[in-house]
Amino acid sequence: MKLRFNPLLTLTFCVLINFLLGFKHTWSLLVPHIESEFNVPRSLAVLPFSMMSLTNIVGFLGIDYVRFKIGLRQTLAVITTTSSLGLIITSLSQDILMLTISYAGIYGIGHALGYVLAVTLSVKLYYNTRRGLAAGLTSGGYSLGTLVLAPLMSYLIYCFGWRTSTLVIGLTSLAVMVVATLIIDEPSCNEDRSVRNISPVDLLKSKYFYVGWLMIFFTSLIDGFTISHLTPFMIQYVGATALTASLAISIYSVVNLMSRIVLGGLSQNLGISKILMAVYAVSTLNTILFPTYRTLTSVYLGSSIVGLVHGTNVALTPLIAASMGGSKYLGSNYGLLLTSATVSMLVGPLIGGLSYDLTNSYDVGLQLLTLTSALGIPLLIILRREL
Repeated sequence: MKLRFNPLLTLTFCVLINFLLGFKHTWSLLVPHIESEFNVPRSLAVLPFSMMSLTNIVGFLGIDYVRFKIGLRQTLAVITTTSSLGLIITSLSQDILMLTISYAGIYGIGHALGYVLAVTLSVKLYYNTRRGLAAGLTSGGYSLGTLVLAPLMSYLIYCFGWRTSTLVIGLTSLAVMVVATLIIDEPSCNEDRSVRNISPVDLLKSKYFYVGWLMIFFTSLIDGFTISHLTPFMIQYVGATALTASLAISIYSVVNLMSRIVLGGLSQNLGISKILMAVYAVSTLNTILFPTYRTLTSVYLGSSIVGLVHGTNVALTPLIAASMGGSKYLGSNYGLLLTSATVSMLVGPLIGGLSYDLTNSYDVGLQLLTLTSALGIPLLIILRREL
């Protein structure tokens, strides 16, 4: 069954797919229950989430290969099966090994394929008109999903337990993805003929790819630090409670979401490089000042700026990939660049953890992150001719 192609409906389902995939970042809600039920330490309870970074990278890099090999509709069927089946098996898992295989392995592949496919399809759909806004809306759907699903999961877990709650999300994903598979079609992309379609192999031969990769990696490290250490930072530096610290996370999430949509939309008129230059400059100043934040208001503002930086990077990364390599291989080229943000989410928390363990404060780690944030500016200057 194939329905008549409708661009707005296709974009809506791309946003909805990412909305449901935002479930990934609710994993921390499951951790206490997994620790208790499986009788495992926290390092094992977070293993499924940590290991998903590896399968995400595989999915990011393999999306175009899968699409070109079996076609869009079959790729959507694969995403439907893996993303929903992975969560269903997760809800039935009886040990940490099966939990890791189902969540990190099966769901992780569907998560990566689905996210990149949704973003790249929306960008192609509005390539010559509003591709920045389309990228912002689709990536913003992911942040909105986390914002909505986190409290929803908390309520469902309280009422029905973590297994039933995960099963509900898995079945909901199945229903939505089945409809999406019928609705979504390959958009025609009449891009600027002056832009060459560069394959991932050729892109890897370009120095500008590595400049862009390092730029996103260095400027995203502060986000990895903030996501993992904001609550203990506020407790130590501000004397805040866990409850007031959670408000900072909520504010961060809202700013992250809004920046994806607003700055993604403005990028078409203002230009990618101008937006990034302004954001990276503000980010560097914010990171310099972060150790001096000793009030709730200042930390709320500081964490909001981090959300702004992350949201901007996420919204503009597919546009950077499109500027570098055109639209034909956008999925894989975008996936290649996206690995930089994934790696930064592994390294950023480590910088904060080592800083605290060695010095009993975050000051040294933030000094290093100030340097990495500042490095984004000269790298952007080098990359600017490609944007």
